[in-house]
Amino acid sequence: MRASTPPPEGTPVSRPAASVRRWRLGARIALALVVALLAQALVSALVLHMVFFSDPLQLQLRQQLLKVFFHIYGLKPSPWRHWLLSPLGTTLLSALVVGVVTLPLMHRLTRRLQRLQRGVQALGNLDLGARVAVEGSDEVAALAVAFNQAAERIEALVRSHKSLLAYTSHELRTPLARLRMSLEGLESDSADSAQARHALLAEARRDLSELDRLIGSILLFSRLDAGAAHTLQAAEVDVLAVAAEEAAREDIEAHGEWVRMRADERLLRHGIRNLLSNARKHAAGDGAQLEVQRTAQGVRILVRDRGPGIPQAQAERVFEPFVRLGTQTEGSGLGLALVRRIARLHGGDARYQANPGGGACFVFELAALGESVSGH
Repeated sequence: MRASTPPPEGTPVSRPAASVRRWRLGARIALALVVALLAQALVSALVLHMVFFSDPLQLQLRQQLLKVFFHIYGLKPSPWRHWLLSPLGTTLLSALVVGVVTLPLMHRLTRRLQRLQRGVQALGNLDLGARVAVEGSDEVAALAVAFNQAAERIEALVRSHKSLLAYTSHELRTPLARLRMSLEGLESDSADSAQARHALLAEARRDLSELDRLIGSILLFSRLDAGAAHTLQAAEVDVLAVAAEEAAREDIEAHGEWVRMRADERLLRHGIRNLLSNARKHAAGDGAQLEVQRTAQGVRILVRDRGPGIPQAQAERVFEPFVRLGTQTEGSGLGLALVRRIARLHGGDARYQANPGGGACFVFELAALGESVSGH
């Protein structure tokens, strides 16, 4: 006779098998409850008997009291009535009543646990829309809420990674196509002159640099997209000094309040660099400036420029990954999306507002990580 093997993991279970398994689970819980109640009844009866009825004189007194009780109420003595009024009988009767009351509650609890189990199995079978109904306000309801929140997070991450993969494959084609054209040009007869070869090599290097920046931005966005706040490397940061260093790279004026706060300096630099690079590309650095302001929670960094600005109706779209407005083709479309993600990992946010003097103004707000803000 050959032993049966369990189905592979992820294989759907038929409804009859699932029903039998649920019935067995309920039967085991009910049996365990009944056995526990009977054990409690027997122990209680034995304790009462040993304490109050182990003495023969007390036993005779009890029997006389029962006879008087039966006589007063006009009852005929019988073994059943004696047993019901005995410690063992009353304890067993109490256990039976408790069991009758408790079993429906246990049945309802097991049904809720079974629904939660089916939800976990569905999520394990890659049904990302699996959710569990939340009933009541007890621990099982709290477990169902936690499961639904985890399922929503997993679904959002998978959806985000799918879109990121699709966008990445699209964005990588452009620099790769230009790089292929440069290599083909180097192999052709038209690149005989040193000047032509130098121009093609310079173009290939620019394409490679763009690929490197794009891949770095995609990897960083993917890591931050997981909401990995535990990966933040918090340290004391002089925000104005960091902002001034990054602004000097772009030849942009920086000023503001002196602020020291706990933050991830590497991500802070990356966010400021993306904002300054955005101002340089769209306003050619004309009139761009950076200002640092201290807030109650942390710091606010404003980057203003005198460029064309952004229509208010599209102000939120610029923070979406791989979104470029108008005819813009430069960049990956991840810069401002990373700025917002970095700000939110620090408990802040990033937004756009019109520059009163004309142009654009991006606001980059961060809250201190775990400690208060200091400044002059």
